[in-house]
Amino acid sequence: MTTTTPTTPRTAPGPRGKFLVGNLFDAREAGLLDYHVKAWRAYGDVVRFQMGPLTMLQVVRPEHLQQVMVSNAKNYIKGLSHENLRRTIGDGILTAEGEAWQRQRRLMQPTYTPKGVAQFADIMGDSTRKLLAGWDARASAAPVAINQEMMHVTMSVISRSMFGLDIGEHFKETGDGLRYLLQHVSERGLSSIDWPAWVPTESNRRLKHAVRVVDEFLYGVIRERRAHGLGEDLLSLLMTAKDAETGEAMSEKQLRDEVLITFFAGHETTAQTLTWTWAMLAQHPEVEARLWDELARVLAGRSPALDDIGALTYTRQVIDETLRLYSPVAVMARDAVAADVVGDYAVAPGNLILLLPFMTHRHPEFWENPDAFDPEHFAPERVKDRPRYAYVPFGAGPRTCLGMHFALMEAVLILAEIAQRYQIRLANPKQELAFDWAGTLRPKGDLPMTLHAR
Repeated sequence: MTTTTPTTPRTAPGPRGKFLVGNLFDAREAGLLDYHVKAWRAYGDVVRFQMGPLTMLQVVRPEHLQQVMVSNAKNYIKGLSHENLRRTIGDGILTAEGEAWQRQRRLMQPTYTPKGVAQFADIMGDSTRKLLAGWDARASAAPVAINQEMMHVTMSVISRSMFGLDIGEHFKETGDGLRYLLQHVSERGLSSIDWPAWVPTESNRRLKHAVRVVDEFLYGVIRERRAHGLGEDLLSLLMTAKDAETGEAMSEKQLRDEVLITFFAGHETTAQTLTWTWAMLAQHPEVEARLWDELARVLAGRSPALDDIGALTYTRQVIDETLRLYSPVAVMARDAVAADVVGDYAVAPGNLILLLPFMTHRHPEFWENPDAFDPEHFAPERVKDRPRYAYVPFGAGPRTCLGMHFALMEAVLILAEIAQRYQIRLANPKQELAFDWAGTLRPKGDLPMTLHAR
């Protein structure tokens, strides 16, 4: 009888670091995402870094993402990796762990099903038509900052869906406070000096003011609803949600945290997706022409409605392809609880696991012509032949983004509405589409584009 000796897990390869700080400053100087992309190309699908005292492993293969997010998800939690986010926007469903997360998921899931979010399709259409009315009334042909235009319309959609009112129009200070919180969350993780909240820096003073303004508004709306009755918006749905196991509803603090999480996850991410979509269409007129053909055939000039989404298959493929190349959530993180092995490489308790959809979505083993913008990547027959976890713009497993159905419905409806009325072009056709990663993947700069009525 023969026996096999188990293979000892190996230490993953990676770049040599400097004394004490490891790879930390190299990553910051190079730009975090650029640094990790170069490391993937140099060292392969599992790479080890030393970020000061913290050991980090980056993984990109679909089966490795599946292991971390699905099959062994209990071993990979949102711990220290999410502490900055937790301190700023609270302990909602995006950042909670354990029983607290399970309870919030049970409470919120029914609200965010396709059926649950369908009632907000009319708001999405109306907010987009208001944006277009403003474009129609412009006296100038000067370029617009298209990412700011998309942020404006998605802020309108999420605030009207959440509260039944447009924060940007009627509560400017609250809107400014929310925008600053989102900016702070996005940028704080990249700051080379992470000052404690009690240090009176300019950033901390602005943060405290933004939190105070936003909290006054949110708690005020919650208490007003409790006193005078609920509406038909997302906040009212969350306020009436009851835990199926305990019968308990959310506290005011839980409601506040979930509202902030919803703004963070559902406002900027959709805006950046649409921004990248316009840039891609401007550079790929053959894709734009095919999109126009579908819109003319399905809609014949009328505004898209909820019932049209199923027929707008190529429109959805355009959105999916944008999310493949420029998924706003280009990087995800988890903390290893216990020892594990990923791809023959050792994972130790306390290691930070960096999941990089940005690279997974470009992996040449799973995507034909991976760097090209080609919505045919999402033709049904090609989707069927691809590993399930080669495409994860909304995560995977038990922590798949709850807002996925809302975001996809919103992106398709806004794209279909605007593309029928306007052709959008880069102000500088030779402009290089560089990206920044600061919590979300966004174009570097304002991305000026010109608007041409069709």
